[in-house]
Amino acid sequence: MSLSRRTFLSAGIGAAALMASASCSSSTTPPATGGGVADAGVELPTYIRFEGVTADLPGTDDGIPDTFFSYPANPQAATDGPPADGSAIQGSVPVNKAVPPSMDRNSYWQALNERIGSELRLTITPGADYPQRFATAVAGDGLGDVFTIDMSFAQLPQFLAAQCQDLTEFLSGDAISDYPFLANLPTDSWRGTVYNGAIYGLPISRGVQSSGLLYTRDDLFEARGVDPQPATIDDFVQTCRDLTDTRANTWALTNVPMATLQQMYGLPNTWGVDDAGAFSHAIEADGYKAALELGRSLVADELVHPDFADATGADAKGWFGAGSSAIHQDTYSAMGSMYDVGSTAGEGYLVGLMLTPGEDGQPAPFWLGNPNNTISAIAKGDEARVRMLLEVLNFLAAPIGTAEHLFRKYGLEGVHYDFDGNNDPVLTELGETEASGGTFPIEYLIDGPRPNYYPGRPQVAQDIYDHMQQVIPTGVRNPTVGLYSATQGTVGGRLNTTLNDATNAILLGREPVSSWDDVVADWRSAGGDSIRSEYEEGYAAANG
Repeated sequence: MSLSRRTFLSAGIGAAALMASASCSSSTTPPATGGGVADAGVELPTYIRFEGVTADLPGTDDGIPDTFFSYPANPQAATDGPPADGSAIQGSVPVNKAVPPSMDRNSYWQALNERIGSELRLTITPGADYPQRFATAVAGDGLGDVFTIDMSFAQLPQFLAAQCQDLTEFLSGDAISDYPFLANLPTDSWRGTVYNGAIYGLPISRGVQSSGLLYTRDDLFEARGVDPQPATIDDFVQTCRDLTDTRANTWALTNVPMATLQQMYGLPNTWGVDDAGAFSHAIEADGYKAALELGRSLVADELVHPDFADATGADAKGWFGAGSSAIHQDTYSAMGSMYDVGSTAGEGYLVGLMLTPGEDGQPAPFWLGNPNNTISAIAKGDEARVRMLLEVLNFLAAPIGTAEHLFRKYGLEGVHYDFDGNNDPVLTELGETEASGGTFPIEYLIDGPRPNYYPGRPQVAQDIYDHMQQVIPTGVRNPTVGLYSATQGTVGGRLNTTLNDATNAILLGREPVSSWDDVVADWRSAGGDSIRSEYEEGYAAANG
């Protein structure tokens, strides 16, 4: 989804973290208030790595994904025919690109139905509108057989218990071996699917790809003789000065990268927890005011694009691609779009990844993103239908290098894509439209592990792997991942909006940094302290 003014600043306070606070899992009973732990009393699915495809650089136990320099040669089918039983399957999903042509006008969708063995009737809604669509469909029981969950839905545990299938007996422990592609999803992702003491969803896994960092236009850095790897915070500021020329309408930063600035000052990944199990939010730390002061000075010194406050994420990426700004905060998974926006910049266009400098001259602690983008769920049904739907989702979760994955991402060879000289699939104009540019929204029903693969750009995959090797092993997790706070679910969105607006006012010079103390006090009394205590309750249960 595009970043609005509000969501850009939510990303600043800690996008992954604030979202995770609202979307993490569960409690042992559907609570009206209180907190809980995802896997209380539940045996999570056994992880069984799919061994059918060998990566150029295999992934690591600490989360670095499999890396491929080209698409694996000769992908073979890994399933035995269509998984469905011929009955129609209704579903609801968001899409973050243009809504693709309807099934009757979409040859990709029709071929998908053939491979599944049933007609997949999807209601596809633009991502920004999906929360409203979800709430309306919940009230009218209109989500269908399988659907993407809006993780901000206020009474999520109660909804799951009332309308969604308890999948524990089908997926817990070794039972998941009946669905080998689902078993190939990492354990961390399954923690976010457990509510009410049971498995109620399937993860849309992203792993460390959801972690944020600073992208750099290395070609512009080189042209101006600037080092893209500043060693200290002062060096970072000087780098921004060296890249800015307001007379030429060029600024260092597309926006104020508050999440990165917090990491520079060593703040916790949204929430921190001490040895006694006490939680504290990053906004309560003195370092947050230091990050605000730095962000405010970047704006005051005209080192940030002047239109940043009212810009969308697409606007910011456009400035990066056009060279109006040379530094942009985003996630690893955005790398493809970083090259898309620079498609007209010429052959010299080069994207790099900055190591965030810390106060001591060493790389700052790296915030790890939420393991999941979201989760999906299955409507309550009889055992035969539930197992059929799980077979379909298993089929759709096939990993890179299988014939199933190649079709799911790219469609039909010669129609939706062609192979280039390096064995990489390249979408045709029809594939871009009908298959949503390789992101047809079935990926919000289930997705395989997200590989580190960029067709036609093996050096990009190598650069990301090298960056991950330096930061992931010492990465900092948000301790609320896998915990549930009922208060966060009901008032967290409003609290986050208030924090975002207050941050914005300070960055733009409308309020002093000293006003932040009152903002925090209001946040605590309006629900922050309740959220804290509920997370502490869940954390204590998880850790004995």
